[in-house]
Amino acid sequence: MKKNIIIIVSIIMLFVIVFLIGNWQYFSNNQPKIIHKGVGKLEEEQLLKPVKLEGEWAFYPNVLISLGDNFDSYQHKRLNLNVPFNWQAYVEPNEEGLSVGTYHVSIEVPSDGFYGLYIRTIRQASRVFINGVEVGAKGNPSTVLSAYASENDDKYTVFSPSVNKKLDIVIHVANYNYPQAGIVYPIEFGTMQTIQKHYHWKVFLDLVVSIGHMIVGAIYVFTFLQDHKRKEELFFGLFTISLGFYMSFINQKVFFLLFTDLSTVNQLRLQLGIIPLALLALTFFINAMYPQLLERKIFYTLAIVLGIVFVMYGIYNPFTKNERASSEFEMIMRKIIYISVTAPVIFYNIWMLIKVMLKRLEAVRYVLIVITAISCYSILLICNFLFGTPFDYTEFLLFLLILFGFASLLNYRANQAVLKIAALSEELLEHNQMKNEFLLKTSHELRAPLNGILNLSRSLMEGAQGPLKRSQQEQVILIHSVTQRIGHLVEDLLFSSNQMTGEVRISLRSVSLSVIHEVVAEIRSVMPKNSQVRVAAEINGDLPKIFTDELRFKQILYNLLHNAIKFTQNGTITVTAHVEQQQMVIQVSDTGCGIPTQELDRIFNAFYQGNHHHNKEGLGLGLSITKNIVEKLNGNIHVTSTVEEGTTFTFTMPLSTSENVSNEQATITSHTDTEIQLRLPLIYKGSDKKILVVDDNHVNIKALTEALSLKGYTVIAVDNGFDAIDYIKTNHVDCMLIDLMMNGMSGYELCKRVRKQYDMLELPIIILTTVMKQSDLLQTLKVGANDYLQKPISTDELFIRIESLLAVRQSSIDAIEVEMNYLYSQVTPHFVYNTLNTIIGLSYTDMENTREALYCLATYFRAKLNVHYRNSIVPIDEEMELVKAYLSIEKMRFGDRLRIKYDIDESIQLGIPALSIQPLVENAVFHGISKKVEGGTIELSLQREGQFVRIKIYDNGVGISEEKVQQLLNEESTRIGFMNPLKKFKLIKNASLRIYSKEGKGTTIVILLPAGGGT
Repeated sequence: MKKNIIIIVSIIMLFVIVFLIGNWQYFSNNQPKIIHKGVGKLEEEQLLKPVKLEGEWAFYPNVLISLGDNFDSYQHKRLNLNVPFNWQAYVEPNEEGLSVGTYHVSIEVPSDGFYGLYIRTIRQASRVFINGVEVGAKGNPSTVLSAYASENDDKYTVFSPSVNKKLDIVIHVANYNYPQAGIVYPIEFGTMQTIQKHYHWKVFLDLVVSIGHMIVGAIYVFTFLQDHKRKEELFFGLFTISLGFYMSFINQKVFFLLFTDLSTVNQLRLQLGIIPLALLALTFFINAMYPQLLERKIFYTLAIVLGIVFVMYGIYNPFTKNERASSEFEMIMRKIIYISVTAPVIFYNIWMLIKVMLKRLEAVRYVLIVITAISCYSILLICNFLFGTPFDYTEFLLFLLILFGFASLLNYRANQAVLKIAALSEELLEHNQMKNEFLLKTSHELRAPLNGILNLSRSLMEGAQGPLKRSQQEQVILIHSVTQRIGHLVEDLLFSSNQMTGEVRISLRSVSLSVIHEVVAEIRSVMPKNSQVRVAAEINGDLPKIFTDELRFKQILYNLLHNAIKFTQNGTITVTAHVEQQQMVIQVSDTGCGIPTQELDRIFNAFYQGNHHHNKEGLGLGLSITKNIVEKLNGNIHVTSTVEEGTTFTFTMPLSTSENVSNEQATITSHTDTEIQLRLPLIYKGSDKKILVVDDNHVNIKALTEALSLKGYTVIAVDNGFDAIDYIKTNHVDCMLIDLMMNGMSGYELCKRVRKQYDMLELPIIILTTVMKQSDLLQTLKVGANDYLQKPISTDELFIRIESLLAVRQSSIDAIEVEMNYLYSQVTPHFVYNTLNTIIGLSYTDMENTREALYCLATYFRAKLNVHYRNSIVPIDEEMELVKAYLSIEKMRFGDRLRIKYDIDESIQLGIPALSIQPLVENAVFHGISKKVEGGTIELSLQREGQFVRIKIYDNGVGISEEKVQQLLNEESTRIGFMNPLKKFKLIKNASLRIYSKEGKGTTIVILLPAGGGT
């Protein structure tokens, strides 16, 4: 507390000392008077610096003596008065309120030459004549108010040559209602060079102070804009910028020297308007620094007051209408009002500062320096505003104290930040270790339940708990697929965690660089055909083999290529290789967006995702895993990049030598030095389960077909997609094994063509791929493939996948049979019995109607029992044909008791769920019309309604109670004829079904479907 008081007292003393030293001449009466009875004589040594023309000037009150008039004729008005002085006691305002007077002095100089005057302030308008020539003016002194124009505390210089070593100086002055008027500050005289130098120094000093404040403020504003974290930096920056502008509006008014067209009124608006903005920014700054001391009501009140002050004094004052004061009293009152509305803000900030000191908050001493300096300057500013007290050079002291205070504050924060960083570094090292352990444990813990979900979903798909409905099977498949994706993420986490703990196992062997071609070709095959990115491998076939883990090496290549594709919109991605210092150097280059230099050192960090691109998919583990694998395989990796030009990842692998080559494990591989040619199609007879193998490599075909035939399957093998398509068109197949990368038609394209004929349950497909299974890119294969296996293939895993998919397929077949049985059960026996009796009766009397009845019955049965209708969309005209067939049959049965009206727009083309309208119509006939003795009417309407198609089914039968309507809509009813269509329509986006019914009056069902249809 004592140190804070010492700081405050020291700053106050500094301001007092600078104030007295810089302005003592304005207050001292002990200065030698240069002017005596209107005449001054100067010596050579006196002119070495500016001389203040203080003393007895000749003053002629209430008159502006023109140059043509003789001063002797005004001797009766002449007064010898000490200048500077306030002339208020010597002049009388005229009828318009204007006060005027003429100052006159003669200066004798030691030699002829150019001399000048530095005029600080002459209120309120002045014009200077030297040796009978007008040399300068501010405002327009006049005895007529309409011709009068005032100045605004303007400082200016005038120059003139001496004549016979004399300068006769005449100054016309006029004032309108200003309390302190006339020459109120000494006029400084000297040679032209001396006055110019003196004036330019003052301008320069003001310029330094103004621009210095603005630069400091701009630095703080830009610092805030970089991270938007510390609002106090923004508010302090705005405060110093506004303070810098204010400094340029006062003293030498450097701002108005640049913008000379601004009127006196506009200059005054800028001066008065900038002060509340500066105070507002200062108040926000203090509250942002110490928000715990914020008193909201007071704070917001002061903010609103300052806003009002800014508008009234800086823009438009509705009370004064921006007109000048009409009397001296009004002028004083305006000043008092302005001070009274701005001073409370200063006192509030001082009070906040006192509270900061009492609570000993952070960095209080440095803020104390700034606030105390601002408060001292504000007090001097108020004195100048009210009494015209000069305060030269104090603005420079204010600038220095603000710089010192905030430089100290920044240094303090930097030191505190270093200490915090040191403490955090130790803590982060501990947390990093804890994070690694957490990831490892979490990955292991997640693996168990995910495997459980996968096994349970696979069990359900295989029908272990009985056959599922088609919709249920599709949902279970979705669950299985999503769980696999989550499992891949967990595997990435587990792999990354194992790398951090050094638990990753590798199997080193001699590997040919031809695997690079395989990976590149496979990735290229699954890229969109309209892709603007070209992926190429430029590998010399004579390059030696490398000693590495083949699977891990492929993972490195995939991760780098996938990363390049993700950040390359168009251009080329190239993989090259060459030998350098007994190492194989492999480079993956792209022409993508590039990586900023500041991010190059961090892109290999786990979970790091750069800010230079909007693509934020994944966990940010790809490059981290890549780096760890490369180092585990005794290589190293680095990256070079140029923004907007591209990126190159370079990694090394050890060469294979006779000393480090190990025995290769017996696995099915995708490349070999032995080539064979098979006669295709190759067929192995076995069980009733047929497997179709499609691979353009005959060695792979031989290995796969032999393994599958030994397992007992019937195997058919072809080496291209076209033969595969032809085969499945005419032959039954239970499962397909397709190599992803084939000449002619890729495995991806073959999958898409097969899916046009068979869905995933009807014909399962397993893709054989080189790329790692964790890839996001391979998820696109899920559109056509049920599963995929990575080469080299484990036969045990292959058999497990095939058995699982065949079990899922069989479960699907069982589900279809159950669903068909259910559909058969929907053909009610009494309807069939009654219809057949009706047809038999007609056959004796009316053969034409009998044939029509049989045709309608055939149409009815064809639609009811069509296996392709399950969970599918049919054209609306087919559904209407079924409805009409059904109603025709019922019409034959009921005769005149059933009346039918159609209002159908035949031009409507729309897909709707099969068996969705007919059950509703049947429900209307059976539960509505047939219950009435006199029968009734069925109306069926199909019309367009805006962006929708409206289907209306109306009957005037017995109707439904409100309670039963709600049960139907809430799916609480057991009526299959209504519930099945309702569930189907609910699957259509933006579709709706409404029921309007009244007991005894009938029922209306309205269905609205989007005009585009769809599910």
